Amino acid sequence: MRDGREVGGRPQQVFNRTLHYANERQQFARPIGKFQVVQHQLSVISEHAFAARTAAQIGCQADGWVPDRLRVAVAKARTSEAALEVAALAHSIYGAIGFTEEFDLQLFTRRLHAWRQTAGSGSHWQSELGKAQVYSHDGLTLDLLRSTTDPL
Repeated sequence: MRDGREVGGRPQQVFNRTLHYANERQQFARPIGKFQVVQHQLSVISEHAFAARTAAQIGCQADGWVPDRLRVAVAKARTSEAALEVAALAHSIYGAIGFTEEFDLQLFTRRLHAWRQTAGSGSHWQSELGKAQVYSHDGLTLDLLRSTTDPL
């Protein structure tokens, strides 16, 4: 996995560009960023960007030279999920014209999609986490399911 600042920072850059676009683009004589639905989409992008950055930083932490495999798995799964959501919402706010050559957004979202598939997909790493959970549990599988799915 790359440096946590680089991978985790791309969704934030997409958010910054999308926020700027939403405040500049006028519709019905006001910026589209003033519409509640766009504000909600921006807040969701911001949540995913922050979660991706935090997950990438945690995934890159290590006691020695090699990061912990389970931390990397959690980071990869979470950043992959965030990349998909951030790209989709940003292009939604741009009205899908973010794919055109005149906007830099497409450069960032293409990179997010490429990184999503690098070193295994999010579902691959979620499967690895599930296997680690099952193999580390002593006792009945039903007890494991109950302990992980029951509310506190």
